[in-house]
Amino acid sequence: MKLMQSWRTQCRSWFICGIFFVAALMIRPVQSRIDTLLANPAPDQDLLYFAAPVMVEKLTLGYRSIVADIYWMRAIQYYGRRDEAARRPVRYKNLAALLEITTTLDPDMVDAYRAGSSFLAEPEPLGAGNPQEAIRLLDRAIARHPDDWRYAFDKGFIHFWYLRDFKPAGEIWLKTSRIAGAPVWMEPLAAMSLSHGGAMATARSIWQRQYRESDRADVKKNAMNHLLSIQVAEDMWTLEFLVENYVRKTGLLPWTLDDLVRSGYIKKAPTDPLGTPYQFNPQTGMVQLGLQSKVHYIEMPAVYREVFLQNLARQYPQYR
Repeated sequence: MKLMQSWRTQCRSWFICGIFFVAALMIRPVQSRIDTLLANPAPDQDLLYFAAPVMVEKLTLGYRSIVADIYWMRAIQYYGRRDEAARRPVRYKNLAALLEITTTLDPDMVDAYRAGSSFLAEPEPLGAGNPQEAIRLLDRAIARHPDDWRYAFDKGFIHFWYLRDFKPAGEIWLKTSRIAGAPVWMEPLAAMSLSHGGAMATARSIWQRQYRESDRADVKKNAMNHLLSIQVAEDMWTLEFLVENYVRKTGLLPWTLDDLVRSGYIKKAPTDPLGTPYQFNPQTGMVQLGLQSKVHYIEMPAVYREVFLQNLARQYPQYR
């Protein structure tokens, strides 16, 4: 019996030694193969073996939260390894899939929605350059957490910053401002964005509400600056509209805005909302705030100017 055990022990030792010997012999060819693969990479190294969230969910065997953490770490590494990303045919082709798997397994993972949407929206080479996928990810978060204002704020930010869709951003932020717990600056932010998008009637009403209802001096001041700027912009664009009509009628630019008064276009020399006369350039026909004006003017977007002038043309058909 002892002889049999001794023989088995010797066989096991020889077997282990044989494995080590074979492994040692394989080091060189395996390393050569690895070096070859690194020198001549496959056309697409960016392979994701499980791209369907449903498939991954079935394989979790009840450990959804743990697997979600693993996929979230994988998404962070996938995004953060810039040298590796530069070698991929598409830098972040699988980023959206990784984030979808993560949030499917753990729909309450805040960072995966918020940071992940930023990863997706950021332009290349820093990000995936795919704001639409970022919005889709945040829409899933909003559907899951309708009472959390942060996801809607992020969605509005992507519209505003990456897509330059100012009006949709303002509408999203305006709706977000009504969620319980939303910060007080959400509504003025919505007004600012709506101003950029040309929805000035809505923006004006929001600023007026802010000015009337806020008990904070800085909020009231900000609202008043926007209201004054809207009025100044409309005044200047109206005067330039009338100057253009004056030129069409007389063939000459007016020397001063008083010429518009004498010609019947306006009743009196115009001033800004705080009482300082507007400044007129007789060489260009442009109207500006006077040098002594106390108005803190916030530049209005060109898109609103176009809409405003169209409305003026309808309001004063005789000046077309």
